[in-house]
Amino acid sequence: METALAVKNVDFYGDNLLAAQDHEGKIWAGVKWMCQGIGFDEDHMKYERKRIQTDLVLKRGGQNFTLPTNSGNQSVLCLYIDYIPLWLAKIGITPRMQKNNPKLVEKLINYQLKAKDVLAKAFLPQYQESVDIPKNVQDYIDKRVDQCFVSYMEPLRNDFNRNMNMIHNAF
Repeated sequence: METALAVKNVDFYGDNLLAAQDHEGKIWAGVKWMCQGIGFDEDHMKYERKRIQTDLVLKRGGQNFTLPTNSGNQSVLCLYIDYIPLWLAKIGITPRMQKNNPKLVEKLINYQLKAKDVLAKAFLPQYQESVDIPKNVQDYIDKRVDQCFVSYMEPLRNDFNRNMNMIHNAF
């Protein structure tokens, strides 16, 4: 029987991650929300959930919890925070993926390097980020995430302005 969980929506560079802390202090993250944040489609999300449940090592860190979602309380596959870097590292970045979906690749790298620290800080304010990531790599990731965000938003802004001009001219 599950005991009360401390559940939070954690902001990860604009992505909303659902996470929980159990009565032992362990932090768990909803796999679906991480997959959505990275940019995986529904089929890839199903594949990743199945992989976590069947992988010899990853299944040790996976657990279903009943968590409040937009659709009410639901059983959610969560991954223990210590297994998140391992899971993400097992998602290979192929040359095809780099060519066809560079934004997804940049987000995946950002998740691989920072997700554990951001989730831990949300529940443990005294948590110190891993020092394994050199500052220049962190700066590069931050810069690339910002560039990807701008490259995504700029066309949307241009479309909005064009549509507003069309409406204005119509009147």
